[in-house]
Amino acid sequence: MKALSLYPQNAAAVAWDEKLVEYRSWQTKYRGPVLICANARKTCGYLSGYGLCVMNLEGIYHFPDKTLGWRFSPFQTGKSYHIEPVPVKGRQRLFGVPDHLIQPVQWKRDGQTNDQEKHEWWANVYLPLIENR
Repeated sequence: MKALSLYPQNAAAVAWDEKLVEYRSWQTKYRGPVLICANARKTCGYLSGYGLCVMNLEGIYHFPDKTLGWRFSPFQTGKSYHIEPVPVKGRQRLFGVPDHLIQPVQWKRDGQTNDQEKHEWWANVYLPLIENR
């Protein structure tokens, strides 16, 4: 799968559906699923060095200042999903990550979120990875 490395706070914002546009100075013709990874930069309160979710890159928009806005589809479309955090060594540009490493979380099935399972997963899987950094 194609992957994109972002600063940890930006990767978390994309993963938790708070940010759907990522600004870049370069573009790609690729459209489709992209593994969103938090780069290795240590940032207090954020997970770094892990793949966090899969989003759908639906387009790139050009702004007058020559900035490019990469538009991701939101989770409601069914094209995006959280994954079990997987250690990933980020790179510049788009890079490949083996598909077998990407495991969707169990609390999101058929587009429906089970809030209790989500909170348990957050407490038992995600938070310990942040706290052990």
